[in-house]
Amino acid sequence: MISDEELIRRCKDKDQSAQKLLFEKYANKMMAICMRYCKNQDDAKDLLQEGYYKIYINIKSFKGGSKIDTWMTRIFINLALNKKRQGRFKYDHYEFDTKFEQAETDYEPSREDIEPKTVLKALNELPEIYKVVLNMYAIDNLSHKEIAKQLGISVGSSKSRLSRGRVLLNALLKR
Repeated sequence: MISDEELIRRCKDKDQSAQKLLFEKYANKMMAICMRYCKNQDDAKDLLQEGYYKIYINIKSFKGGSKIDTWMTRIFINLALNKKRQGRFKYDHYEFDTKFEQAETDYEPSREDIEPKTVLKALNELPEIYKVVLNMYAIDNLSHKEIAKQLGISVGSSKSRLSRGRVLLNALLKR
């Protein structure tokens, strides 16, 4: 098995077999990121293709200060956020429905009870303003300050959207 360092070196030399190996090694992880930021699988596949193109074009700028998959993840997240920004006015803006705050608490599913595909489906049902913040905070481990800067919102809005997104997600998972 080829090391990441060798793989990167060969990709920098535009070795197509190395590019293919890089894709095969990390495609599943990057597709999971794409699925979290896209409404459907077709959009996620488009984002995956565009992200890898961007990686191959910019691989020379990878300095090795982090793991390659960390660098790639950042590219995919930034690309997804830029796409959302470009189409910012195409999405409906939703007001939070307070009925979700009083969601029934008869059954609290444990993490072990919930299939990952069920969580992803519920996540994709969230309004974009909650889904993006929830992804960035809970999955991509960004701070509210970083989220606010990326999305052009206040830190308070980031915190509010995260809180409301969690409540909505829990309500969707309980049904």
